[in-house]
Amino acid sequence: MVYSANIPPTGAVVSESPFVRNLDVIAMMPDWGVMAAVTRGTNYIRDLCETYLPQEPREDDDAYQTRVDRSVLSPYTSRLIETAAGAILRKPIHIEGDPYWLELASNIDGLGSSINEYARRALVSSLTYGHSAILVDYPAATGARNLAEERAMGRRPYFVHVDAPQIWGWRKESGTNRLLQVRIHDYDVKPLNEFGEEQVEEMRVIYPGRYDLYTLGQDVVTFTESGGYSLSEIPLVPIYSNRRGLLVSQPPLLDIANLNITHYQRQADLIHALHIAAMPTLVLEGWDDTTGSATMGVNYAIAMQPGNKAYYVQADSTSFDAQMAELQSLESQMSTLGVTKLFGQKFVAESAEAKRIDQAQSNSVLSIISQELESALNQAFAFAAEYVGMEPPEITIDRDFDYYRLIGQDVSVLAQLNQMGKISDSMLLEILRRGEVLPDNINIEDEIEAAGKTALEITEEAASTEEPDSNTMTEEEAA
Repeated sequence: MVYSANIPPTGAVVSESPFVRNLDVIAMMPDWGVMAAVTRGTNYIRDLCETYLPQEPREDDDAYQTRVDRSVLSPYTSRLIETAAGAILRKPIHIEGDPYWLELASNIDGLGSSINEYARRALVSSLTYGHSAILVDYPAATGARNLAEERAMGRRPYFVHVDAPQIWGWRKESGTNRLLQVRIHDYDVKPLNEFGEEQVEEMRVIYPGRYDLYTLGQDVVTFTESGGYSLSEIPLVPIYSNRRGLLVSQPPLLDIANLNITHYQRQADLIHALHIAAMPTLVLEGWDDTTGSATMGVNYAIAMQPGNKAYYVQADSTSFDAQMAELQSLESQMSTLGVTKLFGQKFVAESAEAKRIDQAQSNSVLSIISQELESALNQAFAFAAEYVGMEPPEITIDRDFDYYRLIGQDVSVLAQLNQMGKISDSMLLEILRRGEVLPDNINIEDEIEAAGKTALEITEEAASTEEPDSNTMTEEEAA
């Protein structure tokens, strides 16, 4: 069963059941519902038709169901979220530290996902709901005597992704943001008999240094497990995209999501109306329907009494034009608002100063989210380092969000500055790397030494093989 907020199981009191949401979570749930509706696809929003595509007065059930079945959600919001995540993580996450961390990052969740894949999923979730979280877990001890034996046995820290709606409640220390309790809701699928499966609703209650596990079955809460871990803090690290407080946020693209729902409703109306009005209706004036039935088709004619009429009636096309204009207006609003909000590009003529302001605003938005992700990853690796007793690595995320590639003229100017001694070889090659001329994974010092060439020679070779490219995204790339 799906447990509802703050309705305790039979015979329990709210304060005694872990299966309740706190007031902050309840306040965020309506926004989460909107974001889920526009990001989980057409079938999901159809299932919620009573909320997002309500039945009209005097519309019979069959006609309403037909209108719902024809409705299609255009994925404007989810596509914008994916584009924003791609812009922030367009270059690989850099990890500097012990080789152990590079090995760990290649399978950070224990399921085969690299740190870049994991971070993208976590960032998409954060952009969708306002925040997501990383739970840093560590398998229970298996008798290993040292870190080398633990590694040989496969015991290692791993990251568990947590969506914001999974966090049902928390307690914090008075006067600080130190977490004293976090409740994480989840479902577990367990085998039933020989071939069946059973879905079990669970609540993991985490305290500093220990956890409790509860299950909910037949409206009765059962305490099933308890255990400890070696940290004095709760290893849950939030990733915010629009923070409002501790584990409290607002979806940054909520206004666009609301426009997306309005677009879905208007488009559903238009699709249904076009289907109904696509064929004209035959009107028979003076026809006595009690005398028999009329057969219609290109091979038939209708015999009419004098004074009777037969003609077709069809809908006025101007009404469909008005609906189409409204849909196009909503699409324009979503595109302009979304792209401008995140990328600062309006795709219309504007002054250079306006472009600089827009770009500064967009970079600040993406930069803040990027910094939140970078800080969260560093904190998560710090928890992992505490588990294994090692120095944590340093995680950095490139903040070049512009999709900007240096052109030949830029490269020539930089080469002249290097030749005049104004910038060093290393600085020149680093600028070329950031300008998309050299590969991201190039080791500049090793490259100069191995090639036996100066930075100027490498630059000239790169410029001579460079293909023409644009310095800005097109509307199709950003939308």
